[in-house]
Amino acid sequence: MKNYRVVIVEDDLALKESLKDWLSRDYEVSEHESAEDFLAAINDFDFEDGLPTCMLLDFQMPGMNGVELQRVLKSMNIEYPIIFMSGNAQQADVIDAWREGAVDFLLKPFSGPQISDCLQRLFSKSLQIKLDSEPAIEVVVGNDLPITPREAEVLLLLGQGHRQAEVAAMLGIGLRTIKMHRTSLKNKLNLNTLVELSRFCDQHSLSIQKIIGKTDPFKQ
Repeated sequence: MKNYRVVIVEDDLALKESLKDWLSRDYEVSEHESAEDFLAAINDFDFEDGLPTCMLLDFQMPGMNGVELQRVLKSMNIEYPIIFMSGNAQQADVIDAWREGAVDFLLKPFSGPQISDCLQRLFSKSLQIKLDSEPAIEVVVGNDLPITPREAEVLLLLGQGHRQAEVAAMLGIGLRTIKMHRTSLKNKLNLNTLVELSRFCDQHSLSIQKIIGKTDPFKQ
């Protein structure tokens, strides 16, 4: 299994395939030919393995452009580092991308080693930030957990071993909404993997149930 994941969104099919061939040597790679194609497939993504992920995003594409996709992802609480790629972006475009949180901007044409160097810097920096971070402070008082009742329901079901699609069906809401709640739980409670999530549920099950307002609403 690769240690890092790269998601490519690029409408130039030749460039997309070249990037996939080059990067697949070192990274787990998924590729999409448009923003709409990526959004349509996002429910198939399972980022629960905690694998560090970066997006290579074409700035100018037919339909939704790169910055517009970036904003949609932010509204869904999906904020993976984004490296934009463009052949003729204007300065104002670059500024917009930076303001929305882009971490780098590559001008086409670029070489395989250039993109590899860019990704290596990004993932090395992310790893160092993680190593330098203070350990998360565990919250043990039930109603002080900084999560909503709906997030508590999602947390409890995931902690019981249900897959995200199963949780969506059990709660009667969309899978994309479950993924948004999962990302929110990750950000609020620093639960990056399913192992961490399950352990947290074991330690704080009563607190989580108090937020929901029921003893255990999912037991038959």
